[in-house]
Amino acid sequence: MGGGRGMSEEEPFEEEPLKKLKSLTPELIKTLKDKGYFTIESLAVEAPNSLFETVGARPGFTLDKAREIVHEARDSLQIVIMDALQLYEIEKKRKRYTTGSKALDELLGGGIPEEEMTEFTGEYEVGKSEVCMTVAILAAEKGVNSWFLDSEGGITGKRLAEMAEARGLDPKKILPHIYQGAVYGTEHLLFLIENAHKPIKDKNIKIIIIDSFVSPFRAEYPGRELLYQRQPLINRCQRRLINYMRAYKLAVITTEQVMAKPEAAPLYHVRPEVLNPPVGGHIVSHAVSHRVYLQKPAGETSKRLATLVASNYMPRETREFKITKAGVEDVPPEEKKEEKK
Repeated sequence: MGGGRGMSEEEPFEEEPLKKLKSLTPELIKTLKDKGYFTIESLAVEAPNSLFETVGARPGFTLDKAREIVHEARDSLQIVIMDALQLYEIEKKRKRYTTGSKALDELLGGGIPEEEMTEFTGEYEVGKSEVCMTVAILAAEKGVNSWFLDSEGGITGKRLAEMAEARGLDPKKILPHIYQGAVYGTEHLLFLIENAHKPIKDKNIKIIIIDSFVSPFRAEYPGRELLYQRQPLINRCQRRLINYMRAYKLAVITTEQVMAKPEAAPLYHVRPEVLNPPVGGHIVSHAVSHRVYLQKPAGETSKRLATLVASNYMPRETREFKITKAGVEDVPPEEKKEEKK
């Protein structure tokens, strides 16, 4: 689909796909491309009012014109109806990105999948950011570009370089494939996500990582009395991310904080997601394809437990991994044997 591969002068239709839309003038095409809309798909997945807000009112462009453009873009795309076997074959061909641990990859059905949203949640220091950085490092080794939207300052060039060196990789070759954008608040996160077409296209981004996603919303919209304002904004961000995944064949990874729920302890002590549930509520849960709950066992420094507490198609399971200078790795067999003694 649009935005997913490089373009050349020998492919004029790929170079200027927006010329296919009769509702667009050359001036509007230039304006849309300046705002990050390079493909018909990027317009088709847009809401008319969002397109109007992004482009802004100007001669020849009104809300009605935005509706016309979006509707024509949607009408121009072929309606694809397939049987479940065809769908299954397409799903099997989707790329997956390794976490650095075979055990964790197996938990997710083979790694972090494209066109799906994977969430890592858990308490402080359980390794959420470490997983994300390891995914980025190992993807970069294969020439795949990642983009971090960092709301907590947990992503550092120094740590990424350390991981690369520990794996025998040259940071000067790896780090240029990893992009970072600091998030300063809710409005800034909204701006970055709603205008992500251009960096996705310009930098050929294939993995978007938001660490952490709900944190800015919690800080600016605290308490139950502001939920009615907060949740629609979260939903707006997630809907845009889902559209990007589909239009550009991206993998999206988010991290989430958890909150204490002590009243649940007597009844559900074996389920960590009930004792300390992820923040964000039902809206976040519905958009996530896979939710992985990370824990740090008592007395351990490097070992972690990962439990797949929710998934569209994988069973609930718990796997063990460890965090080292190289990031996420499997627990060596000899260490597992010692645990059994």
